[in-house]
Amino acid sequence: MKKVALLLGITVAISSFAGHVWAEKSTTSSGSAVTLAPAEQNTNPYDNAGIDDPKEFTNFLDQLQKHVAKNNKAAVAELVSYPLRVNHDGKSLIIKTKKDFIARYNQIFTDEIKKKLLAQQADTVFVNWKGVMVGDGEIWIGQTGKQIAVIAVNR
Repeated sequence: MKKVALLLGITVAISSFAGHVWAEKSTTSSGSAVTLAPAEQNTNPYDNAGIDDPKEFTNFLDQLQKHVAKNNKAAVAELVSYPLRVNHDGKSLIIKTKKDFIARYNQIFTDEIKKKLLAQQADTVFVNWKGVMVGDGEIWIGQTGKQIAVIAVNR
């Protein structure tokens, strides 16, 4: 029983340090101790979505919001990865070109989708391996190659 309690205690102690890297404790010649501090944590909140540079993502979201607010269809079309899947009522529409996107812009970026996009803050997005979700899943953004782009729209 004592072995089980000891093993359990060690396991709990070790698991409390999981995910942290600590600086080595040492003393200087004057005898003062160096304080322990956790190593720098990953500062990229979009890493799970495969987005390499968080500043690039926030700039992208700012540009997308700016162009949508101004209803600049051509500029928004430049921020989309093609073919673009647009899902609505259980069906998918594939937008193959920028020209097709611009022609169907008002069907893709409805007033409700625009409202959700314009209200979205970069620091409150949901992120997973599929991408970065805007609103309640109306728009998905991801990195394809080295470019960040809109990768799906759900109406």
